[in-house]
Amino acid sequence: MTATLLVVLGWTYVSTGSVWASLGWTFLAGVVLQAGYFVAVLWLVHAESRVTDETKATDTGAAKLPGPFERDGIIHALISLLFPRLLP
Repeated sequence: MTATLLVVLGWTYVSTGSVWASLGWTFLAGVVLQAGYFVAVLWLVHAESRVTDETKATDTGAAKLPGPFERDGIIHALISLLFPRLLP
């Protein structure tokens, strides 16, 4: 973003010869870039929530843990303490 704003600053200064016009256009470009970034993040979050909702609808139950974690021992005890809803 900084590189883009520096290009806009230099380009408008060379084109107009005015420092104030260059600063104005650079500020406007920064606002447009930030708004675009905000919209892109919102779109990604919305897409992620939509995928999560679809997987919840098709989920049949709790995930099965691999064999070594189902044995008795310190790993099982630690997992059951840290994540009580993970183990049956």
